[in-house]
Amino acid sequence: MSAAPAVVPRRPRVAPWTLTAVRAALVLVLGLAITFTGGHSAGFGLVAFGLFGLVSGAVLLAGAVLALGRAVRGPFVVQAVVTLVAGLAALVAVASAPAERDVIVLVGIVSAFGLVTGALELVTGVRARGRDRGARDWILVGALTVLLGVAFLVVPPGYRQSLGGIQNISGTLTASVVLVGLLGAWGIVVGVLQAISAVSLRGGEAEKDGGAA
Repeated sequence: MSAAPAVVPRRPRVAPWTLTAVRAALVLVLGLAITFTGGHSAGFGLVAFGLFGLVSGAVLLAGAVLALGRAVRGPFVVQAVVTLVAGLAALVAVASAPAERDVIVLVGIVSAFGLVTGALELVTGVRARGRDRGARDWILVGALTVLLGVAFLVVPPGYRQSLGGIQNISGTLTASVVLVGLLGAWGIVVGVLQAISAVSLRGGEAEKDGGAA
């Protein structure tokens, strides 16, 4: 009686490092676009986040199916859907909500996005430790995204502070400037971390393929 053939795990159709690299590029574009754009109004923040949410959510949804294993695919699919909904809500809000309510809407959308998607990625990373090479990256990105959501809830929507001081800088620091600046800083930090992770994952896969050969 012949032995049953060994079951070989099916490899993802797209290398996992590719998804990480694309996510890094998208979030870096968000961070750099905010950093090098003056006038951080809440409306600008909604447009920037809305476009990021739609593109990033679509990429994550496709990547979860094509590049991730079955054990972690579900949470990332949910995360992608939440990101898509948040991005769409931000763009709809810009077109329909009164301008004076943009700050409140921005806080509500980005804080919900940060807390939900960050928690999903953080928990997925903790559960995948020792089984998936991307787990550490998911933990870091998830924690930073949760912090983004918390920071948006901490900043008062009506915050307004006149600048001045020793250097006599003219202008006013408002809640929208602080919030959009936080979003840009989050984008740059997360983008750099994911770029480093993508390089590390690619190197690990090359070593694994070389060893198998």
